[in-house]
Amino acid sequence: MTQTASVASAALTGRRRSGGTGGSWLLLPPALLLLVGLLGPVVVTFWVAIRDNGVVGVVSHPMQSSLVTDSVVKTLVLAVLVTVVTWVCGLLFTLAVGLAPPAVGKTLFGILFLTFWISLLVRTYGWVIALQPNGALDNVAKWLHLDEDGTGLYQTMPGLLPPMVHIMLPYMVLPIYASLQALDPAQVRAARSLGASEGLVLRRLILPSLKSGSWAGVLLVFILSLGFYVTPAFLGGPGTQVLAMVIGVQFGRLENLALVAALGALLLVVVLGLYVVADRMFGISEQWDRI
Repeated sequence: MTQTASVASAALTGRRRSGGTGGSWLLLPPALLLLVGLLGPVVVTFWVAIRDNGVVGVVSHPMQSSLVTDSVVKTLVLAVLVTVVTWVCGLLFTLAVGLAPPAVGKTLFGILFLTFWISLLVRTYGWVIALQPNGALDNVAKWLHLDEDGTGLYQTMPGLLPPMVHIMLPYMVLPIYASLQALDPAQVRAARSLGASEGLVLRRLILPSLKSGSWAGVLLVFILSLGFYVTPAFLGGPGTQVLAMVIGVQFGRLENLALVAALGALLLVVVLGLYVVADRMFGISEQWDRI
């Protein structure tokens, strides 16, 4: 037994010295999956965009359509509104989870992420029922006199805001909560022992420590909102066509591959550019290691 163990130990030591354990081939399947499933479609999209539009036409061709320019403006407005409201709600929710007793905090956290177990399509249909004429939220809006023109919230930009915030909220809470968990409780106790009030501790210690998590959540929610399709498609109308809906119609019905490829390439470049800039300014990539 001892001799066998010595031989096995020597074999393992030799493998480590030679630079591996013999299982490096296990990395091949995920690498191929990443290459085919992620990089493949990106390369094809850029190739089709440049082939059918030219390098300059990738930018100029989509901007010649008023439908595209209007959808870009609506997409940016919706993404900014959703990001701001989600950040406020996510910050308040995270503070409630972190400052509440452990049992209450775990319950709140469980309720929030229970939405991940429910299909996005089911949640969207629930909002359709609530926002349609004479639905629950439509009646509340009328009772609060928020619907003065009588058109309702269904298929309007204000009607898109609550469902989008509801869907994006977990993506905001996760990075902020990771920053909150990284805060040393000893710092909070030291501040209180030195006479700092609860409000002062919150403003000068807790909120500044959530800065990196907040920026990570803001970037994630904003990027997801730029390309979100399901909820705007079901709850939006002719006056609320965002960029993802335009891409869907141009690809599925009109088969306008040149325009679709150009829009896809531009959207990808914008998203990557936003991430690189935000990462350089706020160190967002470091935040993902805490989640």
